[in-house]
Amino acid sequence: MQLKADAARGDAPTWRTLPTLAKVGTVVIWAVFVVYAIVLLKLLLFSRPAGVEQRMNLIPFATISHYLFNDAATVQRFALGNVVGNIVAFAPLGVFLPLLRRRTGIWTNLLIVVCASVAVEVVQGVFGLGSSDIDDVILNTLGGLVGILFFTALRLILRRWSRVIAVVAALSLLVVPVFFYLLFVIRLQL
Repeated sequence: MQLKADAARGDAPTWRTLPTLAKVGTVVIWAVFVVYAIVLLKLLLFSRPAGVEQRMNLIPFATISHYLFNDAATVQRFALGNVVGNIVAFAPLGVFLPLLRRRTGIWTNLLIVVCASVAVEVVQGVFGLGSSDIDDVILNTLGGLVGILFFTALRLILRRWSRVIAVVAALSLLVVPVFFYLLFVIRLQL
């Protein structure tokens, strides 16, 4: 009866009511999330020496429009990597948040993504750990929204919370080799 009440509210069942496979999946998701968070922090905050880049942009879409309307091939290659990279970097956060928080509210989870992105940009700006750009917040938020919508679609398709956990855990395990590729082949030197 409690599972039906939780489902009606959109909340996940409690740890005690989860099947064993879903509990294993939850542990896998937490482990992959920790790896994801470490990689993300390394990429965003610790991949450049402090004070090297002190650029700040507070004008929305200024950097994105510069990327779109610049003909230089090097700028376009960097632009694609930056735009796609910001979106892709925060999409997993949008998927993990509803699972880890056990709350499926789209707007609350999106607000957390926005706050995390703003926090990263503020730290980058204050400590000179990269360029601090409002466009990065916009792109990160878009990535988080993509992840949240993917989770929501998965939840609607699979219906049962335990199935969603199992699928996300399996997908997460498939993505771990990509993290290791980023760390060792591209030499990010964690």
